[in-house]
Amino acid sequence: MAFRTLNAQVSGLDADAAMRASLDALEQKNYQKALSDLRPALQFRPEDPTVLNLKGAILTKTKDYAGARLCYESALKASPRFFPASYNLGALLALQQQWDSAITYFRNLLIDQPNNELVEYKLLLLLLARNADPELQKRLFDSPTPSNTPAWYYASAARSYKKGDPSKASQYIKVAKSIFGEKTEIFQEELDESGLNQNKQ
Repeated sequence: MAFRTLNAQVSGLDADAAMRASLDALEQKNYQKALSDLRPALQFRPEDPTVLNLKGAILTKTKDYAGARLCYESALKASPRFFPASYNLGALLALQQQWDSAITYFRNLLIDQPNNELVEYKLLLLLLARNADPELQKRLFDSPTPSNTPAWYYASAARSYKKGDPSKASQYIKVAKSIFGEKTEIFQEELDESGLNQNKQ
């Protein structure tokens, strides 16, 4: 029994190390290495939603959207309330330019998680990019006061880009990065993917 317990501990450490190595490779945009590094974690924790979600994120970067979807769905099967996989499933729809489906998905996710500013921000980006539902656009981040995440600043930046004012947008982003640092990364990534900040410099 002690031997089995020790083996389980070693396996867990191996999985943790594999996850860290895979994340590092993903950040360096070395996607094949990220997948390779993740294999021990998938072997030791085949139903761990965090591991499955990471594999999905890597496959998303390689544009293997069908494979990524399977990973996210498997993560949610293992843990139905696992937010990262829920979010990433919706993001896949946008990456595949299934705009109406993506907007509907994030509307529903916001109903399910009404205080989640990342979901609210993603929905706003989709609506701005597609010129959809101006009334809902107005209601998202309608407070004049910044929130305690980067979302308000990035929402304001997105609106400024949409109005053709990249200088003002840049000011919002600069303030957000000075306050929140690395926490702005996903907001910046979503802004870049939306295309709202392209061709307006």
